[in-house]
Amino acid sequence: MQLLAPLLALAALALGLKFDLASAPPGGTRRCVKQYITAETLVVGHYEIGPDAHNSQRIDVEIFDDAPIASKYYHKNNVNEGSQKFTFNTHETANINYCFTNTNTQQGYHESMNQKRLISIHVDTGAEAEDYSETKKSLEPLELEVYRLERISEGLVREMDQLKADEEKMRDVNESTNSRVAWLSTLSIVVLVGAAGWQLHYLRTFFKSKKVL
Repeated sequence: MQLLAPLLALAALALGLKFDLASAPPGGTRRCVKQYITAETLVVGHYEIGPDAHNSQRIDVEIFDDAPIASKYYHKNNVNEGSQKFTFNTHETANINYCFTNTNTQQGYHESMNQKRLISIHVDTGAEAEDYSETKKSLEPLELEVYRLERISEGLVREMDQLKADEEKMRDVNESTNSRVAWLSTLSIVVLVGAAGWQLHYLRTFFKSKKVL
């Protein structure tokens, strides 16, 4: 159990993925990886683009969030083979999208030709993304590891607080919606009863005028 907690912390603060991205004619094939990150969090990562045997596949990379007012953190077109780094601080608590687009520029290319490139991405956030080179000079290895785990724990506490705040906000919205639905249901019943009463009164008056009643 003592080993499990740090592992869970590392899983929450790091993202690593490798996949093949097929190419397509103009417009390309787009694939995005999402990661939920809280506001004001340091993000450090790198991605690697595999070789292009046909020299006809163009890779475009874009990193942005899906906040109400979206922020774009990184954008690069026609990325060369090899590794590229990126660093930024998030502006809002939201999903961060790491998007890769593979466009094939070969004339007459069709997707059945199955050209693709290997994409790999690794992202560290929060305490895992911090640079401990200066701290390392004044601490023993064990002390440094304890310090690093403490920073990770602080980040997780902040994230849990944010999730709790989001949950409370959603609960308030649900309670407000339930209250409005209840009032709407009550109003609907009152309107239906009133309409039925008016119809009954109208029919009674009509039949009396015709001396049926």
